[in-house]
Amino acid sequence: MTTAFSSLNRRQFGLGLSGLVLSSWGAAAHAQERIVIAESQGFSWAVPYLVSSKNYWKNYGIDASTLQFTSGRLAFDAAVAGKAQFATTTDSVVGLAGANGVPAVIVADFTRLSRGMVVAARKDRVRDPADLKGKRVATTLGSSGHYFLSRYLSLHGLGLKDVKVVNLRGPDAVTALVKGEIDAFAWGFDSGQKAVADGGGQIAILSNDNLEKVFVSHYVLAASEATVRANPRLVESAVRSLLDAERLYRTQPQEALALVAERTKATKEATQEGLNTISVGVQLDDRLLDDLVLNAQWAIEAGLATEPKTDLRALFRQRIYTDALRTVAPDRVKLG
Repeated sequence: MTTAFSSLNRRQFGLGLSGLVLSSWGAAAHAQERIVIAESQGFSWAVPYLVSSKNYWKNYGIDASTLQFTSGRLAFDAAVAGKAQFATTTDSVVGLAGANGVPAVIVADFTRLSRGMVVAARKDRVRDPADLKGKRVATTLGSSGHYFLSRYLSLHGLGLKDVKVVNLRGPDAVTALVKGEIDAFAWGFDSGQKAVADGGGQIAILSNDNLEKVFVSHYVLAASEATVRANPRLVESAVRSLLDAERLYRTQPQEALALVAERTKATKEATQEGLNTISVGVQLDDRLLDDLVLNAQWAIEAGLATEPKTDLRALFRQRIYTDALRTVAPDRVKLG
């Protein structure tokens, strides 16, 4: 599938906004362009949380507000619907959307994790992963949690068909598990922490041994094609803001920890435990492209998407917008 976005080259982007391209960063700082960021919840979103907490947007003449959602899929939907210029989401969501022809692109990959996703279960019903067969397992359909569940089950010789998948948001899955309405859920590490804390000794996190062999999740900043086409300078500002936040995360870890804990309403100890499961770094590379293709293949096999006529790798290469990061930090782009 060839999109209008992919057919535009860098020169056409520049000509489309010649006045803005010719302006200086200082002049742009006086414009105070107003935008909205659709943000997901959880410590895995530490980098964009730091952007918001420190208001790095203001350094680039942007007045940004946020809309908060309980999953990357909902945040992504808001951006695609035009309710926000950017969304913090995951490669699983973009992979599913891309396979279904949704016109959206990734402008930066800022966090990766494997063990940051967990399966939490009732101890009296599920003692090890094999016991999940036939059980009611909650996750949010079409999300990274859904994809994670499929990969987790495959690691233990099971598939989605072997469990009863219940469509719940993360917070609702925690409540349902504590009440005993479901047997397990697949969601973020922080949700697993809360379920264990609230479960009165009845809930445990199942083994994540060897998970990295089958599952890596990419936490990304995405935008609609329309946003990128209309305002590439804004996308550059977004990438610069993420790099500012990454710098704080690396050079002032205690301040970063405190800000993320404040945002997630968790203790510093619990937040640090979660942050220990993630790898932070603003980049665009072949591993992201590989995993987008894997996510799309999974979505097609699961009946969540129809197979496009275009080769999946070619399709998702078009869904990764490299111009902004290549302009700001060319060494961070390693995409063939």
